[in-house]
Formats: sequence, structure tokens, C-alpha cells
Amino acid sequence: MANLCNLDGVILPEADTRISVLDRGFLFGDSIYEVVRTEGGVPFAWPEHFARLVTSAVAMRMPLDLDEATVARRVAETVRAADHGDSYVRLVVTRGVGEAPNIDLAYATGKLSWLLMVRKLPVMSGKSARLAVIDRLRNDRRALDPAIKSGNYLNSVLGLAEAKELGATDCVMLNTDGFVTEASTANVFARIDGSWCTPTLEAGILVGVTRRLLIDFLRGAGEDVVERDLTAHDLNTAEEIFLSSSLRDVGPVTHLNGRALHGGAEGPQTMGLLQRFREHSRTLLQQKYAPHWRALVG
Repeated sequence: MANLCNLDGVILPEADTRISVLDRGFLFGDSIYEVVRTEGGVPFAWPEHFARLVTSAVAMRMPLDLDEATVARRVAETVRAADHGDSYVRLVVTRGVGEAPNIDLAYATGKLSWLLMVRKLPVMSGKSARLAVIDRLRNDRRALDPAIKSGNYLNSVLGLAEAKELGATDCVMLNTDGFVTEASTANVFARIDGSWCTPTLEAGILVGVTRRLLIDFLRGAGEDVVERDLTAHDLNTAEEIFLSSSLRDVGPVTHLNGRALHGGAEGPQTMGLLQRFREHSRTLLQQKYAPHWRALVG
């Protein structure tokens, strides 16, 4: 077992992988990325992740030069070579090596750089969090839209550091209108008056793949899900809160701003949802994602 990378189709040990100092991803964060987990060699929710990669590329004015099948084969080959079993896969696409360290797109005359990182999947499903609503605001959609999953993550890097200084494990950032957006790398759900509530896309959040799957699952199960503006006060008075992401599925929140929620334990409704969603995910993998993946990679 080894931590491997695939750089432009060549599989290398992670420690030996090199990227040019003129790569625009390194210089300017001029890149997009996706993170998926594999189960039995199959990346969970691969179609949704690749579709979001395409959407991010369009928003970045960075047309992709590889098709889905080619990228999927590279993922499959690298996962097999790494031999981790269930794997963490990070797919990064940069605008490539520029002619000079200049932000002007006129200097971006090279091919895109495609990097895959494959590591053993960390145990994060259901991992709990202690949240702090911080002073730092989420990037405004009119400046750098959080819906673009770009490599420019400084807003979240500093937000997370600020939360940890407050004794939390993750942050909640508000937008310029004072509404809740998301955590550093996860979407936020709150149970309010018996309904699962989550910020709207218009609040300025990433279009989370797991967020969408959860909304569809909950509505299919007859539960009330509301996409609406949320305030810090809403979180303070919520019955339960959880985070959602590709690696954690449903992550219960046990503390908010230093205050223990339901005795500092995981919320019972959240833990029940986690179990049901895990079962639903296994069904999706077998009935939807595995057949699609096999059709792509042969």
C-alpha cells in the first residue's frame, strides 16, 4: 500500500510528484478540485462529483480537455495501484504552467494539469464537531462564488484557524447579510421545529453533493426539509445541528460557541439519520454508482 499520485497520466509515489513553480494552481490557486471516497473500488457519487467539476471549470473559464471516461480510467488505475482498499481520492485540475508569474489569462498558454492523489480513506463518517460562529465572513458570491470548488481556499483556512482558537473544531461563517452559509469544508443542517433546515444556494455556499443526496433522501422518506435563510440565532435555538460532506456523510454537532448541545452528546435524530443514510448510500452504490462506474472504466 502506498500514497500515490497520477500526474497527467503518470502514476508516481506522492513524495516524488513534482509540479512546476509556474503552475497557476500553485501560484494563484487557479484550479478546481473534487474529493471522492471509494468503496470496493467504486467512487461514491462519481457522476455528481464529475458534473460539479465541469460546472466549476465553466465558471472558471477553464474548459476541460479530458472527458469523463479518461479521467475515470486514471482514477481506477491509480486506486488499484495504491491498493488501500477504500480510498480517499482528490482530483485537482489547474490551468497549467504559465509563461510567467502573471495573473493575466493571456499567459496561460499551456495545457491543463491533471493531478490525482490517492490515500487510505480516513475514518470520518459520523465524526462529530464542535462549532463556533466566527467573525470572518464567507466570500461574497459576487467576489469569489463559493459554489465554484476552486483551489483558492484561504477564506476557509483562516476561518478554521479562527474557530480552533476559540476551542472549536470547525467554523460557521455568515455572509454579508448576516445569514449562515457553511462550515470550512461542509454544509450545515439544523433541526428547527421538527424540520431539517439548511441554507439556500443563494446564501453563498458550495453545492454539496452529500447535501443534495440528503435532501432527496429525507424528502423521499416523507420528512420535512426546508432550504431557507438561517441566522446565528436560529442555530442557537435549534434542536439539533449536523454537518454534511463527502467524507463525513452526516457529522453530528455536539457544541456550539462553547455551549454543549443535548448534554454534549450527538443528537438522537441526527444519529438515526446517519444510520439510515448509510444504508441508503450502500443501496445507491450497488444499484446506481457501481454500474455507471463499470460502464466508464470497462
